[in-house]
Amino acid sequence: MRIVDVHAHLTMPEFAPDLPEVLAHAAAAGVEMMLCVGTDLRSSDQCVELARRFPGRIWAAAGIHPNDAGEAGAQDLVSLCELCKHAEVVAVGETGLDFHHAFTPRDLQTWAFREHIRLARETGKPLVVHARKSDDEVLAILAEEAAAASPEEASLRGVRHCFDASLQIAARYVEQGFYISFGGILTQIGYKKVKAAAAALPAERLLVETDCPYQAPASCAGARNEPAFIVETVRALAVLRSETPESVADVTTSNARSLFFTERAGGPSTASEA
Repeated sequence: MRIVDVHAHLTMPEFAPDLPEVLAHAAAAGVEMMLCVGTDLRSSDQCVELARRFPGRIWAAAGIHPNDAGEAGAQDLVSLCELCKHAEVVAVGETGLDFHHAFTPRDLQTWAFREHIRLARETGKPLVVHARKSDDEVLAILAEEAAAASPEEASLRGVRHCFDASLQIAARYVEQGFYISFGGILTQIGYKKVKAAAAALPAERLLVETDCPYQAPASCAGARNEPAFIVETVRALAVLRSETPESVADVTTSNARSLFFTERAGGPSTASEA
């Protein structure tokens, strides 16, 4: 199988001691590319550094997580804009709204989210969306920003990462041109609504991720998650859709290339270049 992990936090301290070994494990499992996602300016810059250190294997997403948005100001958004101009950066984010935690006031989260949406439009790069207990509000903002965009502005593309909601919510994201990415939650007992969404969504809108070092699959509960473990999510998704793991790997990899790794996304124009 050839798989793309579209959401990994490889700059986290958990990977500092053995990142080359982690990447070797990933390659052995069939993970051909990983999107390293920033959560603030420092980690976003580190994602770019990793992408340069491992060209073609790691790509970067630059953004300020809603839980970190309270520490960001206008100048940080200017710096983020400059960072997103690098060829190694193929997405803006992660960004969005997190109403589970109270680290950042909601008005600041909303301001930062809207700024990321506008940056994604300006750069033509897709948006990596984080939504926790906030999908209705996220979808409303996406719709408002789409309605306010001028005809000359590029249409917004992106992914609702680590999806944990219902088919109805997923369908609303798809209607707005977004992909839906699933993680280790599919390997856990329960989560019927999420699994129903995974089973029913159009194949051309599916992606897979680890969100590592978080959210390890059921067989590795309590352990550090890593890109190699994405194989378990692919297998779980295949069971839910009554398909083979190989077919799920193929379609999610094709979708990832279409969203992130094309000329308009700022990445390589063909798979061979990756």
